[in-house]
Amino acid sequence: MKLKTIYKIFVCIIVIIAYCVIIYKLATYDNYSSLFDQFISNISTNWIYLLLCILLMPCNILTESVKWQCTVWSIEKISFKKAIISTLRGQVGGIATPNKLGDIPTRALSLQDDNKASGIIMGFIAAWSLSAVIIAIGASSFIKYLSIYYPEMLNENLLSYANESWIGLIILTFLPISSRIINTNKIKSTRIKNTIESIAQTKFRQMFSFVLLSFLRYTIFCTQLFLMFRFFNIDLTISQAIISIPIIYLLSTVTPTLPTSEAATRSSYAVFVLAPFCTSAPTITLATSLLWVLNCGFPIILGSFLFNRSKE
Repeated sequence: MKLKTIYKIFVCIIVIIAYCVIIYKLATYDNYSSLFDQFISNISTNWIYLLLCILLMPCNILTESVKWQCTVWSIEKISFKKAIISTLRGQVGGIATPNKLGDIPTRALSLQDDNKASGIIMGFIAAWSLSAVIIAIGASSFIKYLSIYYPEMLNENLLSYANESWIGLIILTFLPISSRIINTNKIKSTRIKNTIESIAQTKFRQMFSFVLLSFLRYTIFCTQLFLMFRFFNIDLTISQAIISIPIIYLLSTVTPTLPTSEAATRSSYAVFVLAPFCTSAPTITLATSLLWVLNCGFPIILGSFLFNRSKE
């Protein structure tokens, strides 16, 4: 069996498990009438949390647009308007691919033909910086979470993984410097050779900006989820949110999923992670699903309208 086929099967299994968890939790919940009353009540009493969450949505898109503009600036100078359009188009391209892998190639379609390949390589490097930030912070939060609520599960291997994730983030930041010492003339694979050469041409300040903008976007993600939890009266303290929310994003990031199942996968993880604080699975599911609609659903719809526009 080919590796690609195995990967597709694994993704399907993850999607099925995620949906089964959510369906089971929702099917065994008996207080939907009170949940609906609570939602209506929250709109009148907790509307400020929802409003702030909505206001952060364009900040999320604009931050990613700045990052894309920064990503390709050494390849092709693009306007901020074009960066926004390309970012929204990428949302459409990523909807049918595991972990949104089609996002970056779709963005690169707006670049000149000679720059598309380099743009895709640099785009994935910039995307990895966000994953590295999520993994590094999430791993540290996971260790803290286990030490408080499940100390019997804590071991030295987990501690070493947390340290290695931070080392990986540091290595990624300094990757352009280290890649310059590699002799690409001895590499037979053209694809690997071009990738290393593209990385070597990346300036340190550009890579540092990737990490910095990724951290900013990650902070927006976490803040939005906290606000959404507060809107639904999931009363996490600041310390509980700092520990638990990064774990939810960590588990969602390392799990292969399709964008269409991302909300279900994240909801199932949130149900388990927030178990020490909240046992209302439908409330948690509503919060995470509504946030997905704001951050993914609306940009995908907007991007679909822009998708057929001519190049700027």
